[in-house]
Amino acid sequence: MRRKPGQHRAERRRGQSGPFRRIAVTAGAAALVVGAASPWVAAYKAGRFGDATADGATTLAADSVGHQVATSRERERDRASRSYDRHGHETPTSGDGRTPDATGSPTPTASRTAPPTATAKPTPTPHATKAASKPTVTAKAKVPAPARTVLADGRPNFQLPVACGTHLEFTTYAGHAPEDKKIDFFNEDGETRGTVVRASAAGVVSKLSDPGGVKLDHGNGWYTLYLHMEERDVQPGQKVALGQRIGLVGSVGTGIAHLHYEQIYDSNHDGWGASPGEITNPVIQGVKYALHESDHFPVVASTNSC
Repeated sequence: MRRKPGQHRAERRRGQSGPFRRIAVTAGAAALVVGAASPWVAAYKAGRFGDATADGATTLAADSVGHQVATSRERERDRASRSYDRHGHETPTSGDGRTPDATGSPTPTASRTAPPTATAKPTPTPHATKAASKPTVTAKAKVPAPARTVLADGRPNFQLPVACGTHLEFTTYAGHAPEDKKIDFFNEDGETRGTVVRASAAGVVSKLSDPGGVKLDHGNGWYTLYLHMEERDVQPGQKVALGQRIGLVGSVGTGIAHLHYEQIYDSNHDGWGASPGEITNPVIQGVKYALHESDHFPVVASTNSC
């Protein structure tokens, strides 16, 4: 019959443990005998053995055995109440049988704590800020470009020889010699006589001529001539500005009050500007005029010093 694996080892252990068991049983019986006899031995040594009755010896022996049994049971209970770790070492226990922790304090029971409730952050109230007021931009009045002081042909930008806004009628006649270049002005806004005559452009008084005339030198060979004035307010060599008063309209040398006006160019550069030889067709306020007796005479508002 084939044996199971490890069976011979178990039989060997049983064979070796037989003698030891017999020795242990014999030693235990001897101990019981000694223990049972020890009360009589103690009584004998105390001198009480001879005086003791059989009942007394029996009672003393019984008490001794009962005490040993009670002591043995108490030891067993104490051993049972103890706990051991995996290495066989005794683990101290508390009075209620629980194993205390390393600090001697009961192990705290873990409790589930509710997570804190998220509190919504208050929305900050924006502070009202005063918007920076933008400076009000005032539209500047459009300033008209200054009139050209010199035209393309080199002459000054001549203006009507009366105050700004005054309306003058342009006239001529056949015997004016030449009729297309000489102009007679009449005031359409009121009495012609006494109307203030003003410089058509800046210049210097060249001479006072007859009848009732003033000749102005504007430079670059250009001159203007004003006749029939009843009053002359300037002197030769005097500087005058555009629009400056030079006299009053009259009828000196003629039967009807009017202002005779000429523009002259010194074409031979002799420094004089002769009339009628060097008279030119006038250009007034940017318009060139060549009038004849048969034409419809224009009425024009002055822009002089406006």
